[in-house]
Amino acid sequence: MKKTYRYFFRLIKDNFFSLAAFEFIFKASVFILFVPLIAKLMNVATNNAGIMFITTKNVARLMKNPLMIVMTAAVILILICISYYEVCCIWMCYRKYTRGIKVSVSDMFVDGMIHLRKTSRRYGVKIYLQMAAIFPLLCFHMNVILFDRLDILSSCLKFIFRGIPIKYIGAVSAVAFIFLFSFSTQKFGRSISGRKEGIKHFFRRTLHLVAVNLLTGLVLFLIYLIIVVIATLVIRFFGQKNFALVYLIRTENVMYYVLAFLAGALGYITNIALLFMFQSKQKMREKVLVKKPEGIRRKIVSVLIAIVFLADAGTAAGYFMNGSHILEEMFISTTVTAHRGGAKFVPENTMYGVKYAIESGSEYIEIDVQLSADGEVFLLHDTNLKRTTGANKLAYNLTYEELSKLDAGSYFGSSFSDAYIPTLDEVLTECKSKINLNIEIKSSRRGEELVAKVLELIDKHEMREQCVITSTEYPYLKQVKEMRPELRTGYISNMLYGDPTSLKYADFFSVKFAVVNENFVRSAHNAGKEVHVWTVNTKPLINRMKGMDVDSIITDNPVLARKILSRKNDRKSLAEILQTFLYR
Repeated sequence: MKKTYRYFFRLIKDNFFSLAAFEFIFKASVFILFVPLIAKLMNVATNNAGIMFITTKNVARLMKNPLMIVMTAAVILILICISYYEVCCIWMCYRKYTRGIKVSVSDMFVDGMIHLRKTSRRYGVKIYLQMAAIFPLLCFHMNVILFDRLDILSSCLKFIFRGIPIKYIGAVSAVAFIFLFSFSTQKFGRSISGRKEGIKHFFRRTLHLVAVNLLTGLVLFLIYLIIVVIATLVIRFFGQKNFALVYLIRTENVMYYVLAFLAGALGYITNIALLFMFQSKQKMREKVLVKKPEGIRRKIVSVLIAIVFLADAGTAAGYFMNGSHILEEMFISTTVTAHRGGAKFVPENTMYGVKYAIESGSEYIEIDVQLSADGEVFLLHDTNLKRTTGANKLAYNLTYEELSKLDAGSYFGSSFSDAYIPTLDEVLTECKSKINLNIEIKSSRRGEELVAKVLELIDKHEMREQCVITSTEYPYLKQVKEMRPELRTGYISNMLYGDPTSLKYADFFSVKFAVVNENFVRSAHNAGKEVHVWTVNTKPLINRMKGMDVDSIITDNPVLARKILSRKNDRKSLAEILQTFLYR
């Protein structure tokens, strides 16, 4: 046993850097190329099934669609073929190592392709059937993380297994995948003695697989725990207390996908190492590894791999810095909209609110805009200035110079006495590349002029993809669509009557929480329209909206909404527990 594990760890340790570089390049490239393809296929399948949005409520309908079944089978077959190439590359790395040859990443790609061609010609379909048998275990840890993180995948499993709890499905699947892996790679003799020896090796192999995969799971958990604890300590001593939980949740969210990536890599590296030990007749050599000189073809491959590595690294950095909307476009994902910037904690519709919304991790900030007497677009909810500034005057009768001199913060607290009424131009400058904007155009005698000026400002800052326009005045939305068809619009209403989905100039509905229900959300989604709900400020209401799969929660308390939305259930997340411990 000790000799087996010493061999196992040496295989991985001595080839670690080549294996790690190969896995990053291979899996990042597959992700970058494959995920957009899956997104397009999902769009085709949902359109064929008559579904505009995939939610946990309608996933069963999608899974029954014949086209979806065919496409899922095709995707799995493609993944199995790609995975077999990955297995061949790792296998050849281990084989060359046992021969005393130092393996580079380019060697792995080239040798893997040669091995794939040879085995495919020799064994034909059989080798791919064997790959299909071992494929689930290779991806098991990665799938556990993704199925735990993405509710839509969990819903698919519940539909397939008729509502059986996910934890039981995972436990049974782990056992089944290990036995399937071990059985499909074990040769049983034809004679009685041969069969007995085969059965003995089968159970020994199964025991090793259990141990290695438990160890892999433990390593992944320790990596997750260490990084979250380090992030917690950094945020505790260098971050702001008010936003500590938001930063921790962001870190935890990123870590789940990093862990999924690592789990996929470790699953292949460890299980293929074990399989190589079982099936290879070559013994480990003690001599120093030597590097064979590269031919011109391998040098070309090395250059190409270096280019792909840089492209993958750049794309990955872009995803982490700016986020990727590829997966979000396929599934309903409830976003947080900071109502007037977070009106519970800062003066509404001020630069304090803008900065608070950004720091709170909200996806959107909701602001209200009006037009001054001299044609400047400024932020204000009420027509009268008295509530927020103390001046009992109508805002549209004043020039912006007069408006800018008013105190827009003291009503909230003396520490905000320097707050003023900002222009939309100033807010767009502050928000660009930081947060999306939900711009509510208030009802006005100069409504058409106000709409035109708002669109001009959005164009000036090149923020069409970052802004949505909402209003209680449906003609304003019609004007927006006629002038800028690509801009998303939302119709605001505090009641539901008739058939709201017939409003063709509204891409989504912004409705009061008291009137929204599951039937409305379902009918809106079936019509291809989103549902944003206001103003949702309490834990029970946020949980209720989350359960109905609304698209955005508009709230005065974005930190609370983010905390609740980040939970898989009503229990506290690790980030919340660590924050509570550190800030006692």
